[in-house]
Amino acid sequence: MKQIFLMLLLMILAGGCERSLDSGNVGFEAPDEIPVPTALKIYHLADGIELKWQISDSDIVAHFNIYYSDQEDSEFVYWDSAHGFTKTITTLNTGQTYYFRVAAVDTNDVEGAGSTTISSQIGVTSIVINNNDVFTNSTDVSVSYVYPVTPLLVKITENSDLSDAVWQNFRQPGIFELSDGDGVKYLYALLRFNDGSESSVSVSDSIILDTRASIDSTYFVADSSVLLAGDTVYFYIDAGEPKGEGYVFFTGLSQLTLYDDGNDGDAVADDGIYSRRYVVPINLEIDEGVVTGRFTDAAGNSADDTPSASRINIAIPPEPISLQTIAESSSQIRLSWSAVEPGSFDFSSYRIYRETSPGVTESSELIANITSRTTLGYTDSDLNDNQLYVYRVYAYSADGLITQSEESSATTIVNTPPSAVTLAVGLIDELTISISWTENIDDDFESYQIYRGNTADVTDLTGQRLTAINDQQQTSFTDVRFDALDTYYYVIYVYDRQGLKSSKSNVESTP
Repeated sequence: MKQIFLMLLLMILAGGCERSLDSGNVGFEAPDEIPVPTALKIYHLADGIELKWQISDSDIVAHFNIYYSDQEDSEFVYWDSAHGFTKTITTLNTGQTYYFRVAAVDTNDVEGAGSTTISSQIGVTSIVINNNDVFTNSTDVSVSYVYPVTPLLVKITENSDLSDAVWQNFRQPGIFELSDGDGVKYLYALLRFNDGSESSVSVSDSIILDTRASIDSTYFVADSSVLLAGDTVYFYIDAGEPKGEGYVFFTGLSQLTLYDDGNDGDAVADDGIYSRRYVVPINLEIDEGVVTGRFTDAAGNSADDTPSASRINIAIPPEPISLQTIAESSSQIRLSWSAVEPGSFDFSSYRIYRETSPGVTESSELIANITSRTTLGYTDSDLNDNQLYVYRVYAYSADGLITQSEESSATTIVNTPPSAVTLAVGLIDELTISISWTENIDDDFESYQIYRGNTADVTDLTGQRLTAINDQQQTSFTDVRFDALDTYYYVIYVYDRQGLKSSKSNVESTP
């Protein structure tokens, strides 16, 4: 190939001018021979096909050109290019046979020879269990296949990864024995066709094996053992099979329909667990009520009524408490509230919840849990300046009753930088340097930070930080120099708890 390329180049040069070459050295290397793609194979997708191939040497290959034809003896037409070893092709006509070949293109944009031609017919691949029945009462089911090309082999299993399946001769229809146990059964199949192509991903279908109806458990979930008006409770029936009808009933409620469709509080559709979100209405009071589940499956089987293991309690709560908030500084807000009536319920604790926007609930940040009924105030500290904070106080009883305040909010005061200090530097001996400063008395003090430099323009950016001192009353520090002739310059900054720093102190140097 290199020799042919050199000869063509010499002929072009010779024909383009009357001069001859002075030397056999043309000043470049002939290109490597472009490898031919091999192992070209077709994989059937839901909406087209995927071509895959290999190449013996990819170093000189820039990309691949894909060619196709819809007739075996027709001229191949360029379809597209690919930079990897695979190409997905869609928008093909169902029922039409297509022929494909692939050629490599090197970095000089020279295309090599095409691969071996492969072909396949485009169409849908699927499986159908028991002619699309929803239920079966037998573990032996028939499996029918829809395919674009006559299959040769098939893998079929209930495992989605086909890890336990082996290739077997194709039969239409086939027979498969489902695993024991009522519920949704999925079958997954992979086909290998007579023309050498395969289905790229497994096709699947499902059927419900249903020989009886039962309730594994009836239960409910709530945030409190004693519910109040407006509280949310979730009721569940675990029936182990979808598409049925589930209910619960208890004193004060004759029937509450549950769902298995992913709505109205049901978390996962068609998982065999029927559930319902229920908001407790006002003026409903239940003491140790029995919640009973009832279920009828899609095949018409009725399960035995099954009560929950736990009892439901709904109480009428005491009057709500009142809450007031006031910003005391840039980092503190003071809260005060009214006490719950001593005889209203068996007091357990006040809990304070906080948000930075309206909408405080028991899922918000809990900032305090106060167990004294007569403690009616709290200071929230270490806050950001100029920030809105919204609070709600909940009062809990020992038996699970809850009453709450309305939301109350306050905005912290805008923070200002700390006050600067005055610095003094002296010598303890020739090598030991004493550093002292005036005390900062700001309420939001966080630290003194001392910097040392070799020039009088030392700052926190140009100097070396020696230490950070968090004790507001400590106003001295000792430094050591290596040589008595060294001159050091010092400066101090004060930082508050919100990260603001003071202006720098005066700069002092060693004597």
